[in-house]
Amino acid sequence: MDEALRVYPAAPGISTRVALEADEICGMKIPKGGMVAIAPWILHRHKLLWDDPGRFDPERFAKDAPERPRFAYMPFGGGPKVCIGASLATTEVMLILATLAQRYSLELKPGHEVEVQQQITMRPRGGLPMILHRR
Repeated sequence: MDEALRVYPAAPGISTRVALEADEICGMKIPKGGMVAIAPWILHRHKLLWDDPGRFDPERFAKDAPERPRFAYMPFGGGPKVCIGASLATTEVMLILATLAQRYSLELKPGHEVEVQQQITMRPRGGLPMILHRR
């Protein structure tokens, strides 16, 4: 699930914060009161943070995978303002997927092209028509 959230973060848009004091990030000076913006969609595709970022690879998050910088992965934001619903959302997804996978095999409706639509969260445009086969 972590790799799915890397490629399709729950909130892909820009998260903004105001600098509480002057700082410098990667050579760019940020004045006190300046606005700092982070877009997880872009961050999660940065070549300096991820090997072959365009490839879907769940092994990136294996227990023995190399460490990465602290805020390289933040599908629900990070720090003290991280999304308070992150744990609930990930638990719900795991329970729903586990229940579906136990009872059904799922197949995308033939001929349906999945197109990602960004609103507040990401979702497939027009839904995701599936054919469920009882196990």
